[in-house]
Amino acid sequence: MNRFPKLLATVSACLVVVGSLAGCGGSSGSATTAAPLDASKANLPKSADDINGTIDTSKVKKDLVVGVDNPYYLFHEDIEVAAANGYFKEFGINSVDIKTVDDPLPPLIGGSLDLMLYDTDTAIAAAKKSNGDLRFLSVYLGGEANILGVAPGINTAEDLKGKTITGGQFGSRNDAILRELLQANGIDPAKDVKIVSTGGQSETRFQALLAGTVQGASIQLRHELLLQQAGGKVLFKQTRDVPQVGWSADRLLRDSPETAPAFLAATLKARQFITNQANKATVLALMRGKKYNIPPAYEDVYTQENSTTYHVADGGFKPADMDKFIADQIGFKNVPPGTDWHQYTYLVPLWRAQKALGLPLNPALQGL
Repeated sequence: MNRFPKLLATVSACLVVVGSLAGCGGSSGSATTAAPLDASKANLPKSADDINGTIDTSKVKKDLVVGVDNPYYLFHEDIEVAAANGYFKEFGINSVDIKTVDDPLPPLIGGSLDLMLYDTDTAIAAAKKSNGDLRFLSVYLGGEANILGVAPGINTAEDLKGKTITGGQFGSRNDAILRELLQANGIDPAKDVKIVSTGGQSETRFQALLAGTVQGASIQLRHELLLQQAGGKVLFKQTRDVPQVGWSADRLLRDSPETAPAFLAATLKARQFITNQANKATVLALMRGKKYNIPPAYEDVYTQENSTTYHVADGGFKPADMDKFIADQIGFKNVPPGTDWHQYTYLVPLWRAQKALGLPLNPALQGL
């Protein structure tokens, strides 16, 4: 999922992508000459009493534009449910326009996006490289499924030897953890199989597997049933807690300090609705009505993908999980050496949103 090779160009200059989305202009009052937003441990609130859970809706930016890099409904549902249920208006936001783009980093830094939903490590790496106001705010997906799907006729690790497989783009997290998965199951990635680099996201890898271009690929939970129906199977599977995807913002944090807490409060309230399994039919009907592609096989994994640990119910995470995740990403060369995620993770908007909703602060102040 990571796009580290793009970061050097992204943070050194605004790139022209997706037409007007990536313009380097931006709202007045950007803090390009001010010291970067201080998100260090020393600048955290001293106690929960210092966190203001009352959002001043008169100071919230009314119309927002956000970037999402994945067209799958799971990455859009918080916004759609928040809009449909009136949660945005409750917290002072009139509209949220979603832009689905391959790489939302340039337009976020350029100022034409207010927030982005993107890989956690990519956002933190870009924040360190840019030394500006880009900050990671909140976890969206906190679970990770490392799954190797294989073509018909492959039933054992021995059958996999000599076959062509892909974990995505070389150097990405998916590529690295697939190699780990192979090693854990007795397969030498360098000798026993031919690993190829593919662009795009998990859908691209899955289609390559179905087409026979590769005989094995890193896939997602929603692909398992479709693969079985096509005669293939899951050969290896591993799940774990990883704060892999979340919301980030840049100049919005200075230009409109009330807006990020308002946006997170509205979308977290939506997520409470979504992860309540009693609302499954309502959520799916809404998303299908919005023309999102949700075949029966994808509907079948709603419970897994919208569990409170996978689609994290409160936007929080365990600091130890983030420590390990960023350390792993430094090892994979997706995050610069020496990166301290605390410096580039601004939790005040999340805490304010959690407090506004009556949720416990997560992460807890004491644990950081």
